Amino acid sequence: MGIALFDWLNWANKVEGAYLSSDAFRKIARKFWGGELAVDFSTYDGKALATTKIQDRAYAKECLILCDVLWPITQVRHSEDHVGDPGVESRLLSAVTGREIDEQGLYRIGERIFNLQRAIHIREGHRGREDDVLPEPFYTKPLKFGTLNPECLAPGKDGEIITRKGAVVERDKFEGVKDEYYPLRGWDVATGLQTRKKLEELELDGVADDLEKRKLLAFP
Repeated sequence: MGIALFDWLNWANKVEGAYLSSDAFRKIARKFWGGELAVDFSTYDGKALATTKIQDRAYAKECLILCDVLWPITQVRHSEDHVGDPGVESRLLSAVTGREIDEQGLYRIGERIFNLQRAIHIREGHRGREDDVLPEPFYTKPLKFGTLNPECLAPGKDGEIITRKGAVVERDKFEGVKDEYYPLRGWDVATGLQTRKKLEELELDGVADDLEKRKLLAFP
């Protein structure tokens, strides 16, 4: 989301030639990140869904060895609406492998990879929800400036230009986002641990067996 945000910032600062308006940014959010709330920086709403989509696509993309600067192609300068195509990566994968894989298939690949990594982290000592936290200064030190965005500008409700200067992550709101996030992942809300149902759905039965043997799987 960061590269699109900086293109939006050029528009917000009225830089000559800037093209990515709040309206275009919100259209991108609908196509790539689950809805317009993903790019409303005045609220925590919509961020759990955006997180799952960004993570799953990113993990699949990294396995395709695609550059983080250029992929995914979320925005396009020379088009009518400036919105990119979320299906390019899956078409590339289909062309290379000869297997028909659509955008949802790409997300599923990313989800499997993400869950496998989560299982490794849990096995190696990550305690699930208890350790799914941000560094303490995020909660306690107000945002003062951004290196490339000194006024900390961001789109707010309905694309309004707002500043996040002075903001901190509200601990209770962040916990609320986790309450939304874990069910989207198919994980246990109370512990943040994975469930056998989700792992079997992703054809990771052996991973579920291993975690269960180690008593690191959520029950039921």
